[in-house]
Amino acid sequence: MKGIVLVSHGALAKGMYDTTVWFMGKEIPQYAWLCLGPEETPEEFAGRMNKAIEETDAGEGVLVFCDLYGGTPCNCAALAASDRIQVISGMNLPMLLEQLMGRLSGSYDVPGLIEKGRGGILDVNQYLEAETEEEEDSLFDGFPDMAENQ
Repeated sequence: MKGIVLVSHGALAKGMYDTTVWFMGKEIPQYAWLCLGPEETPEEFAGRMNKAIEETDAGEGVLVFCDLYGGTPCNCAALAASDRIQVISGMNLPMLLEQLMGRLSGSYDVPGLIEKGRGGILDVNQYLEAETEEEEDSLFDGFPDMAENQ
């Protein structure tokens, strides 16, 4: 099983970690988080991150999820990227849950994770409006005069 390390500015990585543990209902092996604080240098953060990668790698490598491409946590992770360490930026809850559930079966579909993350982005108001319009249309199915008068 590949390890997973979450890295972010501020407390985002810890919040993601806590939330995924809550969803999964148990402690998760080979899983860690690191939050970059305002007082920490990139070198200090990179050192802590490399230690977390080492601690979560049981021989199959590590996925490092970052909050923001181009930010210090991602830049530090990019320096560690290799054939064993995959770095993914733009982490969100749907992609993390997908990976945590998928890795139980040994699934590591990075393009699928990115698509899952994108799929979790939705304008809910627009979605609800479209759903309401579809429901109204279905009410008038079979009644052409009523559908025209909407």
